[in-house]
Amino acid sequence: MKYLLLSKLIGGDKLNISVVEDNKYEMNNIINVLKSISKEFNIYQASTGEECFKILEKTDIDLFILDIQLPDISGLKIAEKIRNISKYELTYIIFITTHIYFQLDAFKKVHCYDFLEKPYKKQELVEIIKRLSNGISKQKEQIKVNRQQISLQMKNCIVKIYTDEILFVESNKRDCTVHTKNKEFLVKNTTVKKMLELLPIEYFMQVHRSYIINLENIHEIGKYGKNSWAIYFKEYPLYAYVSNSYKNEFLDRFLG
Repeated sequence: MKYLLLSKLIGGDKLNISVVEDNKYEMNNIINVLKSISKEFNIYQASTGEECFKILEKTDIDLFILDIQLPDISGLKIAEKIRNISKYELTYIIFITTHIYFQLDAFKKVHCYDFLEKPYKKQELVEIIKRLSNGISKQKEQIKVNRQQISLQMKNCIVKIYTDEILFVESNKRDCTVHTKNKEFLVKNTTVKKMLELLPIEYFMQVHRSYIINLENIHEIGKYGKNSWAIYFKEYPLYAYVSNSYKNEFLDRFLG
């Protein structure tokens, strides 16, 4: 029998770095520094605050490198907005600017990790990025070790899936489809009841005779017809249903 282990981190093993800089020459310098350190970085470029936040709508960022003077908004304001997003409360931020007098606000208001004044030495940025990337990688490895998994019996193999990657489970007659962030898995001859026994009850619940959802991955809830609700998931085209009989219990758990 073949065994397949899925071990992708949320957002992948690579580090996602957002560089916000409106000067093309400076942007190229930063990108060249990042590429010289590792080819495993995913680098997301933005020249305005608006572009930066569009990236955040689609991608989880591990490290921010921000210029302070930008065409539409200051880097400090961007950092303040980033800090107001719960998952970025402690994410590393590095400021690069020609204006040293912003330094106090950068450390005091948004708790940046470092503040580089232009012109800076390339080696300064290299050392900071190496230090932070090593720390972030260790944190991700620790998260990976602590994550819960379930084993699913497929036709020719056993698949191990991290439960936090599961969006919802959909029942179709005698089979179940497990919808994850990256792939769908068809599990034959398995009922909703059997799937519920596999999943951690603190995160999953049945919301319809044919659906189990992961409460942690809900992106949006909307009314669907007279007696049901639709649950949407970030960057996923399919959705799950909440029937009227499960609605109150679902809302109690989701809102509570």
